[in-house]
Amino acid sequence: MLWVYTFIYYLIAGLILPREFLKRPRNLRLKWLRDKFAIFKQKVTHSSRSFIWVHCVSVGEVIALSTLIKKLSKNYNILLSTITDTGQKVAKDRFKGLPVETIYLPLDCPFAIKRTLKAFNPKALIIAETEIWPNLIHTAAKKIPVFLVNARLSEKSFKNYQKVKFFFKKVLDKLTLVVVQDKIYQEKFKALGVKEEKIVVTGNTKFDLEIPYVEFFWEGWVKKPVVIAGSTHHPEEEIITKAFLSAVNQGTLLIVPRHPERFDEVFSRLNLMLDNLEDVKLYRLSALSKEFSDLKEVKRCVLLIDQIGILGSLYRIGDLAIIGGSFIPHGGQNPLEAFYWKKPVIFGPSMENFPFIQEFLEKEACIQTKPENLSETLHHLLKNPEKLKALSEKAYQIYLSKTGATEKILNLLERYL
Repeated sequence: MLWVYTFIYYLIAGLILPREFLKRPRNLRLKWLRDKFAIFKQKVTHSSRSFIWVHCVSVGEVIALSTLIKKLSKNYNILLSTITDTGQKVAKDRFKGLPVETIYLPLDCPFAIKRTLKAFNPKALIIAETEIWPNLIHTAAKKIPVFLVNARLSEKSFKNYQKVKFFFKKVLDKLTLVVVQDKIYQEKFKALGVKEEKIVVTGNTKFDLEIPYVEFFWEGWVKKPVVIAGSTHHPEEEIITKAFLSAVNQGTLLIVPRHPERFDEVFSRLNLMLDNLEDVKLYRLSALSKEFSDLKEVKRCVLLIDQIGILGSLYRIGDLAIIGGSFIPHGGQNPLEAFYWKKPVIFGPSMENFPFIQEFLEKEACIQTKPENLSETLHHLLKNPEKLKALSEKAYQIYLSKTGATEKILNLLERYL
């Protein structure tokens, strides 16, 4: 059946490649095209050290495997592939100065995968979370061990894979190990036909964070309390802003949209929303400078963070975090960076992408609320610092108890590298 998949993939790729090419900034298009077709300038011979190929689809996976990549880079060169532009940007920033080479994931066609393997001659392929590309796995597994690490399967993905289990079972059989986040995912992979002895539960590497301490030149200007709305989606920016303004007479709301291509759109929407409110000011982070000090005079401020890769460090300066993607039926975004900095966390009804959050809820270490109750929840928490402190302490202790997955994965990989 692999040839059928490959044929269909060629047809689809032929249709979407022009659009994908044109939607990228001009300065990235040539690199993207070369990488997709695995056109590398020459055979790569960086040093006597072997390469390990790590594939992460986007920002979330890059962050989740950051500690693993940094530790592997002590002994190996790393070839890090991503699919998104933001994944590339964050990877380059995060691993600056390390032996990490970033590329866009080549097309999932045998010729492109073979050319990549020939150019870099990796010793192993490590795939993050749910990136099950049939030709990537099938072709690479003929030469090197292939690991699926920090693996998870949403209910939707699981049901889709079950429909074509006869095909994906053969693909998953090629994996050397499937290293899953918890026993729930272990059972799902078993149900898809993965042999039990190939599945190992290590916990979630997303808990093994290393977030840099960044001192922002403007952080002393903004009025307290500071509420950070992280990784927001449309129309959460308006929902959260409205709730914030109803809850506080003085304070700052930092809004960090999930997708950078929405920065202009979000600013326009918020500008329209706040236009008639004289006591509220809206700014873009990119418009601030060390000579700009108007923020010091503003009692209520909404600051749009139009810069990628800094959300994790931003949570440090917040008094409370609101997790985006949770007030719409999206499944939520990662709350762990807020827990890392001991920040109390609020989110909406939709957090199914992060099943571990249930334990935090059961132990009253975070707050889940509906959009219509967000203002009241914010007002109550911000007026009760003891409650905020209790939430953050409980959450941090649970967070600490779940760290350590990266070391377990490294110990497993050492048997094969």
